[in-house]
Amino acid sequence: PAGSFIVKTAQSFRPHVLDMFEPQDHPNDFPYPGGPPTRPYDAAGWTLAYQMGVQFDRVLNAFDGPFQRIPYGELQTPVGKIDAAAPAGYTLSSRANNSFIAVNDLLGAGIPVFRLPQGSGSSEAGAFYVPASPKAKSLLEKSAKELGIEALGVAKKPMGTMTKVAPMRIALWDTYGGSMPSGWVRLLMEQYHFPMEVIYSQAIDEGSLRKKYDVIIFVTRAIPAVGIGRPEGEYGGFVREPKVEEIPDNFRPSLGRITANKSIPQIKKFLEEGGKVVTIGSSANLAYHLGLPVRNALTEMTNTGTERPLPAEKYYIPGSILRVTLDSTQTATWGMASQTDVYFDSSPVFRLAPDAIAKGQVKPLVWFSTNKPLRSGWAWGQTYLQDGITAFEAPIGAGKLTVVGPEITFRAQSQGTFKLLFNQLYGTN
Repeated sequence: PAGSFIVKTAQSFRPHVLDMFEPQDHPNDFPYPGGPPTRPYDAAGWTLAYQMGVQFDRVLNAFDGPFQRIPYGELQTPVGKIDAAAPAGYTLSSRANNSFIAVNDLLGAGIPVFRLPQGSGSSEAGAFYVPASPKAKSLLEKSAKELGIEALGVAKKPMGTMTKVAPMRIALWDTYGGSMPSGWVRLLMEQYHFPMEVIYSQAIDEGSLRKKYDVIIFVTRAIPAVGIGRPEGEYGGFVREPKVEEIPDNFRPSLGRITANKSIPQIKKFLEEGGKVVTIGSSANLAYHLGLPVRNALTEMTNTGTERPLPAEKYYIPGSILRVTLDSTQTATWGMASQTDVYFDSSPVFRLAPDAIAKGQVKPLVWFSTNKPLRSGWAWGQTYLQDGITAFEAPIGAGKLTVVGPEITFRAQSQGTFKLLFNQLYGTN
């Protein structure tokens, strides 16, 4: 179609082009038959086109056409548009990540924005609706030009239920010395204009969280495993903290870790009082601390009748791209296709108690519907993943916990899954 990009491989950067578009096929690498996998230095699969949800076709035969060559190094922005005639207002697609920037700018300017839970006309479920006003039109014209989004005009106010979008007071966990996953999320919050504050364990332990925040984000390695006793083992190999007296005063508030005896009760209270918590990666441990009816799906029974995690000889998935299925009618998954690719790095996978769904204790959001979900990288024993739940929601008192196993914000480049976080960062009026 007009406006498509054509990337030719007859160039010196051909290996990098293939790296970005095609899957990495990591070999089954074992030091000896029946032994544990030889761990790769870093990710085994990283195909950016998959991470970013880019749709493309591989053309094997050379061809040419009336193409316009793009100057080397020139940043490309999709061509946006705003309809001239919009008597009732505009709709923005929730499929486009940049729509969230426009929405946050509108909210920051005091302009009302609504979401359409069932969609309307050609708009998908979760699309944004902005009532007509000169101020809204001016801002949307700017967003269409700078962000490449489409603001579609509507002649009448959309029928059906609408929920008013409200900005939330967002807190993002971090730790002394800096968590790299937290830093990447902070970058996303800045790029997509979500106002947020960084929060450390000391502030969490002090309590009164609901008075200050509406939602707290815990990235991977924030929440320790249940029953871990050694501090150095709770955080995936993090080094011990320095002594307080060795640290300048301005850095001392960032010292400390999330603990089961002090931090978890405060997080639970925050949820019960109506707060929202989003956990990513290994911070899914919070579900176990809270006693939710879920368990680790990647376990086996031993000869003695006890349960243990699957050994590496049977199951091992370092950083790779996997295909998951999701329920795109849910608020958490608005704007996403029913199947998407996620960055998976030994990520948690769950089984639910038999009656957990019927009792409304847990709502599955994302799961593995096949025994061969590998798209790029290495997935030894991937058959164990089938029917495993990798993201879910659970009501906790008046609040809500959203658990997402895959690294949906990985290095701020997995753009195809950002919405699993962004959809959690708005309230409703």
